[in-house]
Amino acid sequence: MKPRLHKLPQYAGASFHISRSDSYHSFNEWHYHLEFELIYIEAGEGTRFIGDNIEPISAGDLVLIGANVPHMFRFDTHTFENMMMQQGMIPLSTQLLTLHFDADIFGERFLTLPENESLAGLLRLAARGIRFTGIDKEDVVKLMNDLLSADKSLRMLLLMQLLTLLSQRDDHAYITSRKYRITYNEQDENRLTKIYLYTLNNFTRTIKLKDVAAIVYMVPNAFCRYFKSRTQKSYFTFLLEVRVSHACKLLVQNDFSMVMVSFECGFTNVSNFNRHFKLITGKTPLEYRKKFIAAGA
Repeated sequence: MKPRLHKLPQYAGASFHISRSDSYHSFNEWHYHLEFELIYIEAGEGTRFIGDNIEPISAGDLVLIGANVPHMFRFDTHTFENMMMQQGMIPLSTQLLTLHFDADIFGERFLTLPENESLAGLLRLAARGIRFTGIDKEDVVKLMNDLLSADKSLRMLLLMQLLTLLSQRDDHAYITSRKYRITYNEQDENRLTKIYLYTLNNFTRTIKLKDVAAIVYMVPNAFCRYFKSRTQKSYFTFLLEVRVSHACKLLVQNDFSMVMVSFECGFTNVSNFNRHFKLITGKTPLEYRKKFIAAGA
């Protein structure tokens, strides 16, 4: 499946671009670009797709995405004061710091120099996507803010400082699985976007295979083969991951009972919810909530 090539705008007098924005640069679209992307979420929440990974996102997240790695960010625009009754709509703001740069700006031999071994390693590992897990990101955010207003003569120096700082951090986790491989098919570049958005809009209810297959004009059997060949997982595994991702968000943001969480995420009963949640996260929902509470204590 080929995601859409997103050609980022070129800025006069600049070899890379950093911005603060209240929206993501690609609206609900499965896409990739030639540039590396470092994104820090100052405010906002939603769901992130990178390669074969699905996770909830929220303020404080810091992610580095390699060149040509397919991804999509879906930010929520509102939440509800009463989630179960869908009452009391509360708007959610989004504020992002986003840096895009092409590794070619460093020159042909620069990254092969022995002094740049850690930097080259960071960019190489970014092909799997890197999520920085530590709570303290103030030094990184400060350098990103400095870049926003830096004089031209200081921009490359600050960029190098920022990337060097990231390469020295050990509080990181890979995002895509080791087995993930990018598969391209130019004939149907919009299909995964349609499938992902349909799933995000409907996962709280029963999704029939014939309905999701119909949005990409396929019969169920062909759709199942197609989806697995492009994502290395079945559609129903993907659907479970979306539901569990949403459950993770509800477990840490609310004190809902497990029955309420399972219902809100589209599971038909608590037993199925508990089983699938542990299968995907390695923890029971209660263990997940307790770990989050302990981490924030």
